[in-house]
Amino acid sequence: MTAHAIAQPLPELPDDLRDQAYQTVATARFAIHVDGSVDVELIKPTANPRLNQILLETLRKWRFFPAMQAGHPVESRQDIRVHFNVS
Repeated sequence: MTAHAIAQPLPELPDDLRDQAYQTVATARFAIHVDGSVDVELIKPTANPRLNQILLETLRKWRFFPAMQAGHPVESRQDIRVHFNVS
């Protein structure tokens, strides 16, 4: 069974970044540990370094139900496309 997210907070964007974040997509690679915590890096970052920093800080708070193998949690990796929906 693959890991699946159980907590996915979205980034709080300052007003000056909202226009730039509109319909922006980044790809994050998660290393998911057996306790559901993560290490994350942006493998396809946005063009804006501040936006990337905010995104990374938020993605580090994501939590997963770990992948299972033979009934035991195992380390896994997952690439996830992250969309900013700015309304």
